[in-house]
Amino acid sequence: MIARSYLYVPANNSDMLEKAISRGADALIIDLEDAVAMPEKALARINFAKWLEKVETEQQIWVRINADSILEDLEFANSSKITGIVVPKATIANLTQVAQSIGASMQISALIETADSILNAKSLAMVDKVSFLQIGVLDLRAELGLSMDGDSVTLQYAFAQLVLASAAAKIQQPIAPIFRDFNDQPGLRASCQQLKTFGFFGRTAIHPRQITVINEEFSTSAAELMQAHRVIAAISTSNGAAVDESGKMIDEAAARIARRVIKRAG
Repeated sequence: MIARSYLYVPANNSDMLEKAISRGADALIIDLEDAVAMPEKALARINFAKWLEKVETEQQIWVRINADSILEDLEFANSSKITGIVVPKATIANLTQVAQSIGASMQISALIETADSILNAKSLAMVDKVSFLQIGVLDLRAELGLSMDGDSVTLQYAFAQLVLASAAAKIQQPIAPIFRDFNDQPGLRASCQQLKTFGFFGRTAIHPRQITVINEEFSTSAAELMQAHRVIAAISTSNGAAVDESGKMIDEAAARIARRVIKRAG
């Protein structure tokens, strides 16, 4: 199953690391970057290495490194337990450097945080080993002079760029950005629903309290899965197009959507 929820865990906090695998997230992003103050970077790497050595989990484990200490951070991320590397402030140069420095089975998630990278999203998505994109909304808001919260046509354009770039590069759909107020469950749910309709799948969480809502909103229901299988069955016995029980046309485009639904559900 494609991960629905990605919980950020600051690597300098040993207690949070120990509890991380019990929080219910599909994936963990062990954070060596923004969540860790500069004086604690070395401690964070050591804590992460110790935790990784003993942890046993089926969850995906990602590591967000620092853009200004890539090789130093990657020394602590050389393990078959790690699914991939989150590269902040993504550029062609730093994504390529990471791709050339990690193992063949490891993936990359490009964290896009600037106007320039939004406009070059397709090129970033096509770098070797990049499997999905993310967007750093707070950094982008700061660069664009937007308010910290609230909707924006400019942000919607940025979201659309990531969705289009991912499809063009034939990689996974982008995952949705953090929702800052972890006490606002209705707001989080509404935001997940909106971003899913935009073309995002899955979301990062900054607090365990957000995981249940994210998992629910990005889960495939039994009804959705059944309908997807019906579409596949109908198109497989047709001569190119069919009609479902409600009278809606089913063609190959509908079949591609159905296959994506089935793939998400694992």
